Amino acid sequence: MQRKQRNLFILGAISFAVGLFAILGVIQTKAYLKTAAISQDIKGLQTGLPTIGGGFQLVDKDGKVWKDTDFRGKPMLVYFGYSYCPDICPTALSHLTQAVEKLGDGKVQPIFITLDPERDTPENLQNFAQNFHKDFLMLTGSESQVDHVKKGYKIYAAHVSEDKDAEIDHSSLIYLMDKEGNYRAHFNHQTPSEDILKRVKLHIETGE
Repeated sequence: MQRKQRNLFILGAISFAVGLFAILGVIQTKAYLKTAAISQDIKGLQTGLPTIGGGFQLVDKDGKVWKDTDFRGKPMLVYFGYSYCPDICPTALSHLTQAVEKLGDGKVQPIFITLDPERDTPENLQNFAQNFHKDFLMLTGSESQVDHVKKGYKIYAAHVSEDKDAEIDHSSLIYLMDKEGNYRAHFNHQTPSEDILKRVKLHIETGE
């Protein structure tokens, strides 16, 4: 009898511990999701921002060399893609074009960085640039230079097959960087241009 009671006590204690851990896990998950939701709110955050960005040296469609430090003093909207992208990249760049047009000239520097430096030569980027805002800076470089920037901006990119002419599966993020080159917020290719515009205006007016 005593052994049976002891076994029941042990089972009860185990059940209690499992239940407690489950409750704590739910609380922790809700807290994380709440933080994640806030971090992408249109108002942005002053603190707790991830480390994204860093130095780079690339060339534009005219062959001019650009460094990250050349953009100090003006916010940047940075997008990674490739000119042969069939849908996602044109969508993101179209939203960016609409936002930059409504914002007005000179308020922000839109930048496109290729994920396909082998095919996206300066000449190809020159043709590609004609489809979007005139202020767009189209940048390319060597494979190692592009890989360096991808790492800094935490961008994933990989050909869907071994064929180098195949499509590229990649992160579709638009980064808002402040005038010192620090990350402030991000969007994706489905973010409406109005939302991008509001967030950029907020940053220009308040620094958030």
